[in-house]
Amino acid sequence: MRFFANPSSLHQAGKEARKRFLEVKKSFCDLLHFSDGRLLLCASGTEANNTIIEGHRLRFLEGRLLIAEDAHDCIWYAREKYPDHTDVLDIDRSGQIDPNQFIEAMRPTTTLVCINHVCNELGTIHPVADIADICAARGIRLLVDGAQAMGHIPVDLGQIAATYYTFSAHKFGGPRSVGGIFIRDSDFEPLLHGGSQEWELRASTENLAGLVTTVTAFGQCLTSMETERDRLNELVHHFLKELKAHIPEVLINSPDERLPGFVSLSLPGFSGAEIVAALSLSGHALSTGSACHENQITPSRVIMALGRSAEEARGTIRISMGRGTTSLSVQSLTKALIEFLL
Repeated sequence: MRFFANPSSLHQAGKEARKRFLEVKKSFCDLLHFSDGRLLLCASGTEANNTIIEGHRLRFLEGRLLIAEDAHDCIWYAREKYPDHTDVLDIDRSGQIDPNQFIEAMRPTTTLVCINHVCNELGTIHPVADIADICAARGIRLLVDGAQAMGHIPVDLGQIAATYYTFSAHKFGGPRSVGGIFIRDSDFEPLLHGGSQEWELRASTENLAGLVTTVTAFGQCLTSMETERDRLNELVHHFLKELKAHIPEVLINSPDERLPGFVSLSLPGFSGAEIVAALSLSGHALSTGSACHENQITPSRVIMALGRSAEEARGTIRISMGRGTTSLSVQSLTKALIEFLL
């Protein structure tokens, strides 16, 4: 790598690395039409979301958080950590956020709203631009977790007036341990302290190599996004058609308009963990809709919010198809899943 020096160093090599670092940051922002804020790099989407929540709480001690019911655990944790200062924004039985219900859920003391752009358990795409406009009109900060959205659906931050928009690079084919926040307001306390990097908002040596790789991966996603969307939706369509023909009792948790290539299923009478383990033996990598803690299976709060029973929630699996998914691999998955269920 040419720019090997620390971007914060004062010697010539450091200055060259700094110049390149800022150039790549700008190119990343340009790809998202983000021109009225700054990009703050982190080591993950979890750190990014924690940075805003913890930093906001320290700066606004009497303010209240409003967290969507389908938020990722790296946001949802605040409900348990700050129960006296946190409210929950319910999703409806289709997994959606109703803007009218959202308005009703806000309090005069609400200072930060936290939502997904795309739900990681359902694939639901939320109307973040509308929600951002509502928050902006009321002077309320909005944190949007974009980890599941970026690289998979169009994201135009020029049209989404979110105060903070977070991402995780590995979700769109970038390197692990690279995340970040597109920020329009730096009125929060830093999570990490030490050096003066990143406008003193995150102490740590800047990860230039990780940023370059991230922007390269994101650019590649943009060039193929439209064709991949159609291809993946077609694969899911055929998969569900075949599955329902053999297993008519299968419950589809994901809405019709969802993240391309994604589907959540509930199979009453089965354990999602057992299905994942069994299909793993035949080379298929799925996820469950539950969390495993000390050998106890806890039904997903998100699936339960749809009105599913605990038994149905425990029988949930999540399937994510991507650039490496072929029609042959989907046929193999369909066959293996049907054989296991029958």
